[in-house]
Order: sequence, then structure tokens, then C-alpha cells
Amino acid sequence: MNESDTPLHLWADAVEEISAPLEVLGLSRAVVLAETGSTQDAAAGHAAGEAGLVCIAARQTGGRGRLGRVWADDLGKGISMTLVLRTQIDGPKLSLAAGVAVADACAEVGPGPRVGLRWPNDVVDRPSRAKIAGILIEQRDNLTLLGIGINTHQDSDDWHTTKQTSAVSLHQLGARVDRLAMIKSVLVNLEAKLGDEPKALADQWHTRDTLTGTSQTFEHNGKRITGLVESIDPTNTLIVRTTAGLQRLPAASTSLIHTA
Repeated sequence: MNESDTPLHLWADAVEEISAPLEVLGLSRAVVLAETGSTQDAAAGHAAGEAGLVCIAARQTGGRGRLGRVWADDLGKGISMTLVLRTQIDGPKLSLAAGVAVADACAEVGPGPRVGLRWPNDVVDRPSRAKIAGILIEQRDNLTLLGIGINTHQDSDDWHTTKQTSAVSLHQLGARVDRLAMIKSVLVNLEAKLGDEPKALADQWHTRDTLTGTSQTFEHNGKRITGLVESIDPTNTLIVRTTAGLQRLPAASTSLIHTA
């Protein structure tokens, strides 16, 4: 247990209490595990086909990110959780809302405006471009699994152990974090963002956008496209200026190729 954390045995009741009035998310129960391989898999098992579950692990040894990337918390120094939601929640809006909600929760504990979003929903430190938090959305058994991982307590030596070369924790950015309080903040923020109008939510995303105006490489239909990002409609289209002219890439089927 990290020194600034609420004791683990108190988490489940506290999460259920904060979740009860969140009508859009529809969460009614929480499972808190000392350790699991993947909260996505654990959540699916504990949910037994029913939405409304929050599954949290104090230590996650086999987590995964988007596009088959690894998201591990072998040292138990971060937040690893999965929300089991109804599939009626709009997928693109959920992705956008989750990114903004997690970014806001991270900013609120200290880093403030240095917290940015790297399309589609990676939460990053603007100066270093290192990743603070990640989001994974999967569909399984007619349910939506929303996985959220946040680096909270790690220090620089921990990244050598986990072999993550482009990550940073809120602790490293000067924040003192109680993981339970952060989980509560994410849930409340996410409920609020899902209630926002699409344009208002997109505007919030754009204030944290870190890609527009930078040179990036994307992959679409098996091809890689490199150029200057002219604009991003986060749930619709990316416009990239390449040597061959402007390329309009559909957000739903385009991936960002990370260089670090």
C-alpha cells in the first residue's frame, strides 16, 4: 500500500457509494482485487453478463492497452480499473468523454495545464510527451468494457523495472495522490462528460489536444501516412498535410504510430 492511499479494504464500499447516484454510467457494485492479470478479463468474469460493475486491482500484472500494447502495473503503484457498461452508451462519445474525464482528474491533483491528450485518448505530460494514463474500450458479451490505467505513485527507477520508456507518474509531476480519491474523481468526471453535448465535449478535448500542428505518422488500411496534423475531429476525421497533399483519415479506422 502506498503511504498516501486509503486502506484497500475500504475501497469497494466507497466506490459503490460514490457510484450510486451516477445514472448515466449505471454502476451498482464494485469488486476490488489485491492483484489480477487484467482488470478487463477479471471484470468480464465477475460481471457474469450484467452491466454495472467496477473492477479495480491494486496490482495488475498482465494488463493491455490499445493495439496490443502492454499496460502493466506490476509494482502496484498505479490505478488499474475496468467499468462494465451498457452498450447503449455511444462508443465514440465514451472514448472522448473518458479521455477528457481522466485528463481533468489528473490535472486537478496538481499538474494542471501541463496535462494533455494525445489522440484518441492517451493522457500525456505536454512538456515530455510521456504517458500519464491510458484508456482501452472493448466489446464483450454485449457489454462495453472501459479500461482505465493511471500512473500515480511510480518514480523514475520503477520505469526501468517495468521497461516503460515513455511513461511518467503523477507523483513525478509533483502530485500527492490518494488512489481511491482519484478513482472517485474519474467516475464523477466521466458521468458529467457523458452528459455534455457533443460540441461542448469536443471543445474540452481540443483544449488538451497535443497533436495538431505536429508531424506524426498514422496507419490506415495497412498504409502509413506521415505529415503535419492540420486538424482533428476526434470522433470523425483527421486531416494530415503530406508531401502528396491533404489526407483525410477516418478516426474510427486510423491508428497513431508512436515513435517513443
